[in-house]
Amino acid sequence: MSERIISFDILRGWAIIGNLLVHTFMLVSQVEGIAETDPGSLNTLGVILMAIIIVFGHWRGLFLMMSAAIHIYIMYRKFRNGVPRHVILVQELFKGFMLYLWAMFFYVFLAQWRLSKQWVETGSSSIDWKQIYHTDQFTNIAFAIIVSAVVFYILTSNKKLQNPFVGTAIFATLGLLFIYLAPVIYNAANTFWGVDFHSGGNLSVVGDKGWWDYIVSYFANQAVSTESPLFTHYAYSAVGAIIGIFISRKHLKPKRFVRVGYGFSAFFMVFSIFHLWLEGDMPQNFDQFTALVNFHVHPAWFVYLSTGMILFVITLMLHLHEFNPKIDWFKRLMWSRHSRRVGVFSLTVYSLGSIQAVLRVSLSGIFNLFGWTDPGFRVSFGLPTGWTFFLIFLEIAMWFGILWLWEKGHFLYTVDWLFAMILKVPFMRKEKVRKYFIGDFLDVEGKVIAPTPILWWPSNTIDDKNAEKPQITETV
Repeated sequence: MSERIISFDILRGWAIIGNLLVHTFMLVSQVEGIAETDPGSLNTLGVILMAIIIVFGHWRGLFLMMSAAIHIYIMYRKFRNGVPRHVILVQELFKGFMLYLWAMFFYVFLAQWRLSKQWVETGSSSIDWKQIYHTDQFTNIAFAIIVSAVVFYILTSNKKLQNPFVGTAIFATLGLLFIYLAPVIYNAANTFWGVDFHSGGNLSVVGDKGWWDYIVSYFANQAVSTESPLFTHYAYSAVGAIIGIFISRKHLKPKRFVRVGYGFSAFFMVFSIFHLWLEGDMPQNFDQFTALVNFHVHPAWFVYLSTGMILFVITLMLHLHEFNPKIDWFKRLMWSRHSRRVGVFSLTVYSLGSIQAVLRVSLSGIFNLFGWTDPGFRVSFGLPTGWTFFLIFLEIAMWFGILWLWEKGHFLYTVDWLFAMILKVPFMRKEKVRKYFIGDFLDVEGKVIAPTPILWWPSNTIDDKNAEKPQITETV
C-alpha cells in the first residue's frame, strides 16, 4: 500500500481536467475566437464564459502550486528516511532536466495547438521546430523543481536553516521578485529583440541576432513569452513550496494550519482588489471589464487573487479529508477514484491531450455520414457554446474511460511509466527490470485502487502530551 495525501490527488486530477476543458474551449469556441480578435464585441455571456472558464477555470496556478508542494514534501520525506541531501539534489536536478527535455518534445509534436490542430482543420500537418521555444506548465514545473532542489539543499545544511520560517522567507522573497520584476524583464526583452513577447511574435525573430540567439532566446521565452512565463507564474510554485514545507513538519497542528490557510486566503483575495486599484486598472464600465479578463500572462493583481482562491481550496480539501478524524474513507476513496486516476497520472493525461483531435474528426465524420449540418467541429473557433460544452463533456468522459481501461493494464507504457523507467531503471537490478515491463511496477493498486490515506490528528485530541504523534510519510 502507498501512503497518499488524498486531497492532493483529487486536486491534481481536477486541475488537469480543467486544463483539458480550457484547451478544448480555446481551440473550438466561437466565444474564444471573438475574445482573440475583437474582445470589445463580446456580449455579457461571452465575458462571463471567458472569466469563468479561461481566467478562473484554467487555474494553471493550482497545478503549479500542488506540484511544488508535493516535490518539497517528497524531498523532506527522503531526507528524514536517511537519503543524503546531495543525492536528493542530484535526483531532483535530473528530474527537472528530463522534464525540460520532455517539454521541448511536447511543444513541437504533442501540444493540442500544434500538429493535431493542423490535422483537424486541414487534413495535414507540418513540423514547426520553433515551437521548441514555447513555454507552458511543463517548463514552469521543471524550473520550479530545479529551484526547490537547490533551496532545499541549502535549507538542510544545518539545524538553524531547517526552521520552516527560514524556508518560507526564502520562497516568499523569490515569489515576490518574480511578480515585481516581471515588467522590468518583459520590457528589457521587448527592447532587445524588437518584438512584443506577449503577442507571440517573438518566435519569428529567433536566430536574428546570431548563432547564440538560439540559446539565449530559449531562456528569454521561458521568462516573458505569451503562455505561462516564469515572470509572474513562478509565484504559484513559490507558494506551493511554502505549503510543502509546513505539511512536511513532523508535528503539524491541523487546526492552526487551517486557521492560517483560510486567513491568508482571505488576505490575498482582498489584497488583489487593493492592488488592482493601486495600479489604476479598476474597471469603470463593461468595456473595461471585458479588457480586464482577456489576458494570457497573469498580471500581479490576478496572481494574488488566484493564490487566495487556490489556498482556500487546498485548505478546505485538507480540512475535509486528512484533517478530519470522522471521515468515511471507504466512501471517499470510492467516489473520488476517477479524479484520483487523473491526478496520479496527470503527466500522461496532459501529454496526450491531443486525443481530443480524434474526437473532433470523428464527430464531424458522423455528422457528414448522416447528412447533418456540421456545427463546426473541424473549424478553429467554429463551435457555438452548446456544442462546445457537448464536446468537452465527451472528451472528459472519454478520458475517464481510457484511464479506467488503462488501470486494468497497470498503466503500463503511459508517459508516467516512461518517466519512471528513465529515472529508476538504470539503478535497478535485472530481475526487477523484467517485472517492470509486465507487472504493477507503478504500484497502481497502492496509489489508485486502495491507497492508505495520510492522517494528521489535531493535537488537542491526544490526552497525553508525551504521546508519540503520527509520522508523515508518503510514497509517490
